[in-house]
Amino acid sequence: MSEAHDEQPDYPGEWEMVEDTGAGIRQFRQRVHGGWLVLVSIEETSSTVFLPDPTHAWNPPIKQTRKRSDFF
Repeated sequence: MSEAHDEQPDYPGEWEMVEDTGAGIRQFRQRVHGGWLVLVSIEETSSTVFLPDPTHAWNPPIKQTRKRSDFF
């Protein structure tokens, strides 16, 4: 059986850089179904978590929005 996968995803896969989260800390977010993927980078260490937010109410100051390849 073969299924067509021509549908576009509900979310564009863009990462947003959160404005100035502290010295040496970079924080990014990406809108996903039911909330946000949040990536926090400190020097050479990083961690990604899911932040539940069904209404996408989290509204921090955003420094810039880019495709993933532009940040990483």
